[in-house]
Amino acid sequence: MKKRTIVEICIVVIVIAIAAYAFYDFNGKSFDLSDRQPLLIVTDSMDGDVKEYEIDSFPQDTLIMVKHLSDSEKMQIQIGDVLSFRYGAILDHHRVIELHLDQGYVVTKGDNTEKYHSQETVYLNDINGKVIGTNHLFGAAATFVKDHFLIVIAVIAIFAIIGEVVRAYKNGVFDKEEGQ
Repeated sequence: MKKRTIVEICIVVIVIAIAAYAFYDFNGKSFDLSDRQPLLIVTDSMDGDVKEYEIDSFPQDTLIMVKHLSDSEKMQIQIGDVLSFRYGAILDHHRVIELHLDQGYVVTKGDNTEKYHSQETVYLNDINGKVIGTNHLFGAAATFVKDHFLIVIAVIAIFAIIGEVVRAYKNGVFDKEEGQ
């Protein structure tokens, strides 16, 4: 085997290992995809300085992984958990600051206290799930693609065309036929 092939294989293995670990970490230290939902955060309500819980504050354009909770899992919610919940017509994501589980609700608040001072009473039936992982890099990439979709498609098309031209050139498609 050529040295170049061995190096290429090693690079591919390393990239796959890094991607697998990033997914594992983002998915709440699990490869299990059941009852999971990735969501993109589009506001800065969780962009604060909270770092003492399992899930730290996170900025706008962060991709989060939400684990849907059963009724029994909802009864195990703790102060500091970040929940995904229906608040009116929107899906919101804030941190639990008070527990009233025996009365069927919790109180949540965004970490960005400079901008958002309000608290929400969230009934257990309105809870979509619990945030188990965050990744700002993935979220920024998703936001870029969403905001610049046509440019991304154009760049992919340009690379595909260049690849085909290079392949055709290597195969001699552009060589002049002898006798002309």
